[in-house]
Amino acid sequence: MGLFDSLESLAGQALQSDAPPALSSALDNSSVGGLSGLLGKLQQGGVGDVATSLEPEVLQAALGDAHVQSIANSMGVSPDQVLSLLSAHLPALAAAQPAAAAPADDSNS
Repeated sequence: MGLFDSLESLAGQALQSDAPPALSSALDNSSVGGLSGLLGKLQQGGVGDVATSLEPEVLQAALGDAHVQSIANSMGVSPDQVLSLLSAHLPALAAAQPAAAAPADDSNS
């Protein structure tokens, strides 16, 4: 393994360990509209359950090229890396997101 390969491997490991905060930040700075926007796009794309890891191809199809590229640009990585990171970390990100506020029950009966 050459020096470049070692550095690339270390950078990949660092990106994986910092992925959840980096992904959250990138989503906030992308055209997708944050994590809630991403989850909405996935729902519109026919993906309702993100509790388990999704294949990168499923994420690509649901999000579309423009949104994947926007997230990649926000992170400074390739679209393939974004899809891989989302595939691995989206279930944890979605689980950590506060539940959407339920409509208030004003019936008081």
